[in-house]
Order: sequence, then structure tokens, then C-alpha cells
Amino acid sequence: MIVLRSESQEPIQWQCSVCHDEGVVSNWQDSPYDLRRRQLALARPVNVVVISEEVAAALRELQLLDLDCERLVFGMRSEDARIIMPATDDDLDELIGFVAAEANHETNRRRQQRLDSALDALTGAARTDGR
Repeated sequence: MIVLRSESQEPIQWQCSVCHDEGVVSNWQDSPYDLRRRQLALARPVNVVVISEEVAAALRELQLLDLDCERLVFGMRSEDARIIMPATDDDLDELIGFVAAEANHETNRRRQQRLDSALDALTGAARTDGR
């Protein structure tokens, strides 16, 4: 997906890098999909968390996230055939809590296994950051 945006308040132009479909997203400001911060946030050191595509897919399917965790999940990017998720220690801890809660309440065994794998990967990433 290629996203073109000149100003933060302008419509977003997008193009699929595979099928070359394209379009424009407008009137997104202040919608439920507007993940911009509404107030200043304290700057904290950001860790580069590398995850697999399977873990990224499981995170994108989470349904019970707060706005900060949604911002974290949808801020993932692909870089050199890896999925990169920039996260502070607090953001990662909070995301781990949401994944654990959803995994504990999941009745579909297959989805629960995907969430458990994502939880293991995130917990491992948190441990390698020296916590």
C-alpha cells in the first residue's frame, strides 16, 4: 500500500502497489478511525520491536484495544522483509495486557492459539529490551 499525503489535514491518496487500484480517503478527521493524538504526550524512549507477519495479523484482529494501543498496532510498518513496531516500554506492556485478556476470553481454539503466539512474541520482545 502506497499512501500519499502532503498535509495532515488533507485527504489521503492511496494506491495498491500490487494491483494498482487507487483512491482517496476524505473526511477522516475526528472519525473513529482518526488515530491522531488529541493532546501532547510525554516523549519516552522508543524500542524497535520486530515481529512476524503472523503476529502482526493477530494484532490487527484485536477487538478490545484502547486508542493508544490501536495507534501502536496500526503504526506497524514493513521494513526489509520484517515487521517493525515502534513502542515504548509502557505501550508494549499495555498491548501485552490487551492480548492476554483477549486470549483468555477467546472461545475459538485456533484464534486463541494465534493470540497465545502473539503474546509469547511480545513478551519475548519485552524481555529482550532489558526488562
